[in-house]
Amino acid sequence: MGNKGMYAGVATMLVAAMLTGCSSSGNNASPSAGESAGNGSGASASSSAAANASASASTDASQPAWKTDTSPFTFTQYFYGNWASNYLWKDQYAMKLVTEKTGVTIDRRLATGADDDYLNTMIAAGDLPDSIMLDWNNPAVTKLIQNGMVYSIDELIDQYAPEFKSQLDPEMVKYHSVDGKLWYLPNIYETEDRLTSGVPIVPIRPWFIRSDIYQAIGSPKIETTDDLMNALVAAKEKFPDVNPVGLEFFNVAQNGFRASNSMDYLIYSFSPHLLEEQVKDDQQVLEYPMRNKGFIDAFRYLNQLYRNGLFDSQLLIYKQEQYEEKLYGAQYAVASQYMSNMYTMFNPKIQSTVGQDQTYTVLDGLKANGQDPRYPASRLMGWQGFFITKNAKNPERIIKFAEYAWSDEGQLDMRYGTEGETYDMVDGLPQLKSDILDMKLNDNATFNSKYGFEDSTLLWRAGKLWDDASARDLKMSQPEQYAASVLLAKYDYDSYSLGMENLEPDGSSAEGTINTKVKDLWNKTIPKLVMAKTDDEFDSAYASFVKQMDQTGAEKVEKTMYQRHLEDLKKKGLQ
Repeated sequence: MGNKGMYAGVATMLVAAMLTGCSSSGNNASPSAGESAGNGSGASASSSAAANASASASTDASQPAWKTDTSPFTFTQYFYGNWASNYLWKDQYAMKLVTEKTGVTIDRRLATGADDDYLNTMIAAGDLPDSIMLDWNNPAVTKLIQNGMVYSIDELIDQYAPEFKSQLDPEMVKYHSVDGKLWYLPNIYETEDRLTSGVPIVPIRPWFIRSDIYQAIGSPKIETTDDLMNALVAAKEKFPDVNPVGLEFFNVAQNGFRASNSMDYLIYSFSPHLLEEQVKDDQQVLEYPMRNKGFIDAFRYLNQLYRNGLFDSQLLIYKQEQYEEKLYGAQYAVASQYMSNMYTMFNPKIQSTVGQDQTYTVLDGLKANGQDPRYPASRLMGWQGFFITKNAKNPERIIKFAEYAWSDEGQLDMRYGTEGETYDMVDGLPQLKSDILDMKLNDNATFNSKYGFEDSTLLWRAGKLWDDASARDLKMSQPEQYAASVLLAKYDYDSYSLGMENLEPDGSSAEGTINTKVKDLWNKTIPKLVMAKTDDEFDSAYASFVKQMDQTGAEKVEKTMYQRHLEDLKKKGLQ
């Protein structure tokens, strides 16, 4: 998943991703990183870091472990997500600040080609980097642990950074431990109070409508799926050269059984109680979502869009970059995107290149069959895990670096930089300098390439100080985005107690093999459903899929997922 908007919004998409059977990798990266020179910021950061380096020479046992050694040190890190070029360390302010304070530089690397192929090849060859950022529920995690290829975080903390343990939320440690050990640090870990504090959570990719097109068709109410269909028909009539609907790329292996991250908007309209309905206690199975009528009705609706000439089937095979290129050009009447990305990346670029009138406005949640949508939002269990491999040349320095990154100081450095230089404390909360905040809002690409805030350590965690600051800043500087978030957040419900995290069987197990086959089968079936010429053709393709899925052994996986559901409840102390 990928950038500044992820922390407040996309992060919670992980819940929906896991619940529909996927490893939760994302696809929208921040603009590429680059030179952070200008206005003396680098020199000033060096000065403040010099003082820290001097202080770190002290041998005071009460100081954090990371301060005991700030000599130059570089470690390698593989990031699972070949889209994340923005996370590469170059010369951004935030990255330089980390290096100047801690001595650490991260040589962050991305896959060449498919992430899973790249990762599995590294594991098979035993050729791992010093550290890995990998979705904690990815099937490869089991291989790494069982094959003894990664350290447990516990042993490294106990040996090298004992004070670090007090920073870790006991609930997080309990939940993420495997066989009694914590093998990774989950990033974007959010606590229970985050559901009601900070930036309003929007756990889906919203759909937006182009402002001028909306006005041209009479600004109709769009409250139901029928309303949306009628609006799109009208849009096509008035703007025949504009693609009516734009959805992000389709790939079950990467995005789960929803296939496209954009589909959650429809799925949770047609099946607002999907997660509860998947659990069949009387049969002791947790069903695949593809057995759920509402889930399939979401794809049936997409088929209706296609048959009405409102959905271009090329989107089924588009790369993310192709989709985003057209979105930057405002070439869709209705389009889907992260809330934050739309308002800080796409709308500003559209405004500066094609005009304010063609920027996008968020749609409200859609009612389907008389039901309000419901969006599952849970205290987040984390997106990727930060793993330290047995190939690490100096695991001591890496765990000490993690202590810094997890600390309040590290969190503020990552998000805001240096007090007095890049931010000030205003009413007890951090706030970026006005020129930097203006750049963030109006020239996000330059902001990211120059400052790299939130891209450096990638160990985000909740904290009242910065969560409250984010909410204040959004409400003050981006009232439209804040209002849009409030509009959709009213459909959220806390799915934590449902026990639906980490359901998929281990990839190396017999059930894991079946699950992979089911995913592949569903991936191949989706185009047949979307491009079906008639209802009968749709029904036939779906019936054929269910038959093949059952023949593959899907029920064995569903029984395993039920047991993992019970284990999740137990981990949370709910059973």
